[in-house]
Amino acid sequence: MKCLFFILISILLFSSACQSDPKQAHQQHFQLLDSVIRKVEADLTPLEADISALAEYSSFLFQKADSLVPLGDDSKFISDEKGFIYNKNESGEESTVFVSILAEDKPLAIREIHTTALLDSAFIEVLEKRKIVCQVYFNAASHFNRLYPPYDLLNSLDPEIDITAFNFYYLADETRNPNRKAVWVEEVYIDPVGRGWILSLIHPVYHDNELKGVLGFDITLFDLMNAFLETSDKKLMLVDSQGTIVAGKAEAIEALSMPPLKNHAYIQTIQSDNFRKENFNLYKSKSKEVRQMASKFLLEKENYHSFELGGRLFEAYCKRMNLMDWYLLDIHD
Repeated sequence: MKCLFFILISILLFSSACQSDPKQAHQQHFQLLDSVIRKVEADLTPLEADISALAEYSSFLFQKADSLVPLGDDSKFISDEKGFIYNKNESGEESTVFVSILAEDKPLAIREIHTTALLDSAFIEVLEKRKIVCQVYFNAASHFNRLYPPYDLLNSLDPEIDITAFNFYYLADETRNPNRKAVWVEEVYIDPVGRGWILSLIHPVYHDNELKGVLGFDITLFDLMNAFLETSDKKLMLVDSQGTIVAGKAEAIEALSMPPLKNHAYIQTIQSDNFRKENFNLYKSKSKEVRQMASKFLLEKENYHSFELGGRLFEAYCKRMNLMDWYLLDIHD
C-alpha cells in the first residue's frame, strides 16, 4: 500500500513538473528576445544624440555661410552638358558631392556645398566612433548631396535624381516631423549608391526657420543582422510594423517558406519605397498559417503563437522593440 502511495505521489510530481516546463520554456524565449533587443538598442540609441549634435553643427555652419563660402574651391567640381555638377574627389578623402540636374538654383546649391564643406570631418568622426554606421550624408533642399565615404557616383545614380522624394528626406520635413527631432526610417529601402537594404536615422537641419536639408546615418541590414542576430543559435527575424521581414537568420526565413534575403545594388534610381514588400511580407505569404501568425503578433499584440506548416509544428515568440515599431521573432520546431 505504501509502495502504491509513493508511486502516485511520484506521478503527480512528475506531472506537475511537466506542466511547469512549458511556462519556463516560454520565459526563456522571452528573456532571449529581450536580451537581443537590449543589445540592438544599446548600439542604436546613442546615434540619436550624435545626429542631433551634428544637426546643431550644420545649422551653425549655415549661420556662418558668408565667411565659409569664400573658402570654397570651385575648381574641384565638374559640370556636364546636361547641368549635372559633381566633385572630382581624386584623393578619395572627401565626401562625394553632386548637384542634381533638377536643381533650379544651381548657384545656391554651390554656395551651400561650400557652406557645408566642414561636415566632411564631422562625418569621418561619426564613422570612426560608431562602427555600425556605414555612411553619413546631407541631402539639401537645394538638391545637392554630400555623402561619406565616397562612392562611384557616375555608375551609381541617375543625374536627375530627386533626393527630396525619398523617405530618407521627406519623413523629416515640417509636415511629418513638426518637432524637428531625430526620426528612424522604419520602412527599409534599397540604398541608391549600392549599400543594399538600409535602415536610416535622419534629422532635419534648419536655418532661420527654413528647412535647409536632412542629415542621415545609414546602417545596412546585413551588418545589423551579423552584429546581433548571429550571436544566437535561435531562428530569429526582425519584422516591421507592416509585416515586412527586414532582417533574419536564414533558418527562420526558410522555415516560413519565404525567399532568402540577399543584398541588392542599384545602377538606376529607386522607383518605389515598396520594392521589397511582395516577396518578404508575412501578410503576402501563400501560407494561411504565416498570415495568421503576423496578425496575432502585429495586430492583436500577442507574443506567442503555435502553428503547423508543411507537416511541421512550430512555435513562435514575439517581442516589440522600444526604439521603433519593429518586432523580434523567435521561430522554431
